[in-house]
Amino acid sequence: MASPRSVIRGESPLSLPVLVDYLSFTVPNGRADDILREVCLVLGSTAEERGRGIFGYTRSYDVGGFAIVACGGDAQRGTVLVSINGAGCARIADFARVRAWAESLGARVTRVDVAADDKDGEALDVQRGLQAWRDGAFKTRGRPPKARVVDDCGSGDGCTLYIGTREGGKLARIYEKGKALGDAASRWVRAEVELHAKDRVIPWEIVTDPVRFLAGAFPFFAPLSLYAERITTIARGASVSLTAAARWVRMAAGRTLNVLLREAGGDLGVLLELRREGVPRRLKAWFDSGGAALAGAGSLDVEI
Repeated sequence: MASPRSVIRGESPLSLPVLVDYLSFTVPNGRADDILREVCLVLGSTAEERGRGIFGYTRSYDVGGFAIVACGGDAQRGTVLVSINGAGCARIADFARVRAWAESLGARVTRVDVAADDKDGEALDVQRGLQAWRDGAFKTRGRPPKARVVDDCGSGDGCTLYIGTREGGKLARIYEKGKALGDAASRWVRAEVELHAKDRVIPWEIVTDPVRFLAGAFPFFAPLSLYAERITTIARGASVSLTAAARWVRMAAGRTLNVLLREAGGDLGVLLELRREGVPRRLKAWFDSGGAALAGAGSLDVEI
């Protein structure tokens, strides 16, 4: 039996170009000056200090209007944030280079937008997307995500269909891109999925092979690729593991802890003295993804 052909990056069976339209990542214990210098080289631009912080970071730099690099702040635990907008992503000639550099630093993707463009509006449009949502083509867990439509009421400014939520970590948009850019007669429609690392780990492969990941985000996008790739959410498994771990501690050492606390006059410091370094194997995926702290920050999702 003949093997299916490989899909070229940026190409799909529907012949729609697929691109990365936004990329944000954090570098642990990063050297801000070195990272800023590399971002300037990649984007072919210079940086200017903004005089203020962003997202809890105390300092930030604007790289030609194409990206923001931020650093500083005790709550950020020494990380450096790199956030590249759509115009910046369009300037990146080689995402493989960016991926190799970022992975070498142990960087973690916190947000990525992957988009497909239908310049003639033949395969994608807002009403078709809305009907697909009604038909269940956006179901991933047995229940359709929330949807809403912003209608331009014939003004020519362009309509937009939103499916999912940013808070949930996965938001799809189908909108009339050409009209949004000011051409009321344009047929250009863009469909994109915005992914946040909320309860999910976003692999770096997404920037070098975006077609598969867009196709795997919702069943509606599956025809874009012969090989759909889903990003699996970890929130459910983590919740179960944490609950089980707490139950085990209570059963195995609950009474002993009760006696120790009573002897210490209720001082919870006795618990800190009993703590050991390390992470149990069952909780490693949750911990590596940033755990409760990242989920609480709302920056991260584990099923695309």
